[in-house]
Amino acid sequence: MLVGALRCFKLGGFEGTEVHTISDFIEWWDSTGKIRKHVKGKHIPLKTSSLRTEIESIWAVIQKEDTEHIDPYGYDVKINQ
Repeated sequence: MLVGALRCFKLGGFEGTEVHTISDFIEWWDSTGKIRKHVKGKHIPLKTSSLRTEIESIWAVIQKEDTEHIDPYGYDVKINQ
């Protein structure tokens, strides 16, 4: 879900909202309050700092994707080299 939202952000899907930068995106995603990680059979809320690390690492890869090859479901994506 996060990858899809970041691809949407990259393709301009957040235009007209208050989400203009990756930091805005992180704040928006964190504000949903539904971010959890699975630890020892429990779903624990992800701290903002951990969320930021996760999103920034995924964003680094998504920025390199060739958007011409992103289909509606996110398959067949090619990474620019």
